[in-house]
Amino acid sequence: MTPLLEIQGLQAGYGATPVLQGVDFAVRAGELWAVLGPNGTGKSTLLRAVLGVLPWTRGTVRLLGRERQEWESRELARRVAWVPQTFEPAEGFSGLELVLMGRSPHLGLWGLTSEKDMALARAALEELGVAHLAERPGEALSGGERRMLLLARGLVQEPSLLLLDEPTAFLDVAHQVGALARVRARVAAGLGAVAVLHDVNLAAAFATHALLMREGRVLAQGPVDTVLERERLETLYGLPMEMALAPSGARLFAPRAPSPRSVDTALPGRG
Repeated sequence: MTPLLEIQGLQAGYGATPVLQGVDFAVRAGELWAVLGPNGTGKSTLLRAVLGVLPWTRGTVRLLGRERQEWESRELARRVAWVPQTFEPAEGFSGLELVLMGRSPHLGLWGLTSEKDMALARAALEELGVAHLAERPGEALSGGERRMLLLARGLVQEPSLLLLDEPTAFLDVAHQVGALARVRARVAAGLGAVAVLHDVNLAAAFATHALLMREGRVLAQGPVDTVLERERLETLYGLPMEMALAPSGARLFAPRAPSPRSVDTALPGRG
């Protein structure tokens, strides 16, 4: 199966010193990859380089079997959807109008939406459980509500590949689970997806594969069941970790809490 995304030897960054250091990575249809790692290690940079927002200095990026530079922007937007980490201005638009923006690459010369476009947008809102936001004005939306609308906008593009930068930020636990469950359902139907996450347990619960990054390099990658293990996560984050098995058999990870004595002696003027 031809990868939807294939990266080889990617080196990219914002200045003279590259953030990414020779990254190799591939995503196929039916896979949801969770990208995990400390802050500043290059997770968002990786997605921005794939999109061409950030030029890379070395390596290759192929999307759906073609070199990234061969894609015209509008054509690529029909096949690859991007759910960004940061919010765009929403004032003056309703929730439904914000989601309909995802149909832009598919519209004709005059940019007019059809009944099909409207139906797809409303279906995406319904799928994510936020149909009540359709008529809400953008200035009245919370951060979590905007996040859900951004995800709906990405889904309504009907992409082959979905790239998500911290899609669970600003969301409560129920909406985190709901959002990733819907992405996983789309993946099961043939979508390929990459999500930058900070919650190891969400990655373990919903991702099929994990890419662990530290200091701009790939520490490990592969199926979540083999990649997410305690010792490797300790290396990734540089702190002791605990692992437990839930009654369902799911593995749960948490940082090891320091003893009261060790906290006390670490305080200034103590110990």
